[in-house]
Amino acid sequence: MSPHTTAAHDPWLTANVRPAGSFGRADVGRLRALLGALSASASLVVLDLAAVSLRSGQAADVIDEAGWELERRGGCLLCINADDDVRARLVGCLHAVVVGPGEPTPAL
Repeated sequence: MSPHTTAAHDPWLTANVRPAGSFGRADVGRLRALLGALSASASLVVLDLAAVSLRSGQAADVIDEAGWELERRGGCLLCINADDDVRARLVGCLHAVVVGPGEPTPAL
């Protein structure tokens, strides 16, 4: 089994992250470093976006890239509490589950 494969019986590691503030081009490096580390080691990353504003499409790309890394290892990136503005930025994300405030989260 490769180190990137998760067997059905392997324990899951869940990381809950709640960034705050406005993320633009200048902040993409920090966001990429955090999500990169988590997507390399966690099974499920719950990204609570209640206190976030995404000012850059690059920030959305970083979120999608982390979702892809998790997905290819059998994991998931779940973005919760994404308001309408954040959801509009993340509309092109193919590898993250995006849920608005008050919406039910999928069973994982």
